[in-house]
Amino acid sequence: MKKPIVLCLSFFLLLVWAVVPAFSWGSATHAFIAGKIGKFFPLMNANERYGIMAADIFNYVLSTYGDPTIKAYTHGIIQTGDDSFMKVWQLAKWWGYEKSLGFGYVAHNELWGCDFTAHIQARTTGQAEGYVITKARALMPYLRAALPPELNPYVTDDVLLELCHNLVESAGDIILTRADRQIGEKIVSCAILRSNDFPGLVARAMGPSWKDAVFAAEKEFRKTMILYGAALTQGEEAAIKALSEQMAQIGVEFIKMATGGLVVLPLDQAKQLAEFGIRTAISLCENDYMTEVNATTRFVKANLAAHGVRY
Repeated sequence: MKKPIVLCLSFFLLLVWAVVPAFSWGSATHAFIAGKIGKFFPLMNANERYGIMAADIFNYVLSTYGDPTIKAYTHGIIQTGDDSFMKVWQLAKWWGYEKSLGFGYVAHNELWGCDFTAHIQARTTGQAEGYVITKARALMPYLRAALPPELNPYVTDDVLLELCHNLVESAGDIILTRADRQIGEKIVSCAILRSNDFPGLVARAMGPSWKDAVFAAEKEFRKTMILYGAALTQGEEAAIKALSEQMAQIGVEFIKMATGGLVVLPLDQAKQLAEFGIRTAISLCENDYMTEVNATTRFVKANLAAHGVRY
């Protein structure tokens, strides 16, 4: 029964995902970290997991890509120290599950949260950059060599790094399933069970003019997380196939956009490249991925306390 399920999931993933900015850590990795730093009460932790993933709600909305307000209210702007995302925690009510949602949401940030170690400074690699960036750079020559020769003149190093970045995130989430075989189910359940207060909480933080955009983005993000979690429940090989299809669609559209429509990679060819990229990224990451994730967990937990985020 698994194969038809995977094929259906892959089909829906292709419909849902478009070209998106890289996520730093994948959603499963964020959810795993929330499970280690949050409360033991199931509904509290489910909302913490959703909150930590949902700082990425606008990553699926191309029309808002690069908007500095969104960046400030979701991840923070490290160049200026803008931590507007903290308003989500500050405005969260002490009843219901708003504090649980807010706790997870602010743990995601790029200034001192999970994404700091992915993008800015890893804890364990000894490199002066984030873990995901280091691994994406390591993947680049392998993917470059696998590209059809006619593509090479159009796929710049910046484009290739962005593609490798996304492949590393997918590979990392697959590696994560080895440490937590129920992480897919946890993502599905937290997306289903998340408090209805979440979009309103973020909208209050961002201001009235953002209300409609927040509600629309979160609605699609929630659906996507249900599908993503379901894909990770199918076992490693099936998950690789499903995420390869997702990445293939992203790759086709991203290359098309980056080359001004000059290059359109056939989807079947893109699937082969994506699967090659994910499998290669797994081999590059599997020996130290969980070491970095566990170090990130300790780092984020300490920083949450240092910034007064406790309940």
